[in-house]
Amino acid sequence: MVAFAMGAPTAEEIICLYLYDDIKPPAPGTLKTKQDVLNLAKPTRQDVEIDKDWFMKHGGGRFMHIGRFNIVRNFLAKQDPPNRTLPLPPKGQVKVYSTSDIFDAYGVRQHDAARQFGLKQYEYDPDNNDFADRCEVFGSSDFKINDWARFIVKADGTREIQSICVEPVEDNYDYTSSSWEAKVSNALTESMIDPWNIGRKVIIKFTGNIHSVHNFSWMDLPMLENQNNRLKALQASSFKKALKFPELHAKKMMSLAAKSILYWKMSFVPVLVPTPVPLPMPLPVSVPVARDA
Repeated sequence: MVAFAMGAPTAEEIICLYLYDDIKPPAPGTLKTKQDVLNLAKPTRQDVEIDKDWFMKHGGGRFMHIGRFNIVRNFLAKQDPPNRTLPLPPKGQVKVYSTSDIFDAYGVRQHDAARQFGLKQYEYDPDNNDFADRCEVFGSSDFKINDWARFIVKADGTREIQSICVEPVEDNYDYTSSSWEAKVSNALTESMIDPWNIGRKVIIKFTGNIHSVHNFSWMDLPMLENQNNRLKALQASSFKKALKFPELHAKKMMSLAAKSILYWKMSFVPVLVPTPVPLPMPLPVSVPVARDA
């Protein structure tokens, strides 16, 4: 287990864990033959632990907000699904639903993807210094409402939510993904990173507690709507810039190869002693020669 108390692994560290089961690469000269490389393949890999609260405040979770969950806004606005209207409790009583209960009441099944919110790191804040590492390590992230939140319906019809927060869902690092951004970057670099398929899945676990939980009533609906719209606008404004991720990813891998993190030349043959990999030279530009008329 590799714990990151106040941070997250860099691209370099997660790739080393993926290939070598350590956050650092083997010493120069360790890998002398193809068999030395293949011997690195192990049935299991070390897990990574990241603090939940840090991730939600400073990591990839900072682009998430409870207002992004439709079920939260719909519940407070009394916009129940058709034929799923929540009944009023008897006078003087309240009806309390857990997070699981409210999803059940709204007809969202136990393992339905709608119980979570998926966020592509490629589509948020591409100008930030953590963009390349964040995308490489996490790619697409899933989030959920905490299990112990309380959705309350009162006899007078008013509703409120108590002790609610957003939590990151356990993730993993490997070379499988459903997002087109990851598929493009993987196609560009997989043979550079792992030409003999020695890599294994690295499980990313989120531990600890979220320190900030919230209570909401119908009066908080405008704020929740604004937060949802703000993050959707950020996503939309970032999308075109996010197209540069495959290029950034390829450059990152070239940089790691040059630093001897990856033990292959560009021909994908392991080297006896790690040596820097030169960046490709730019193609010559043909300049037209002016001719007399």
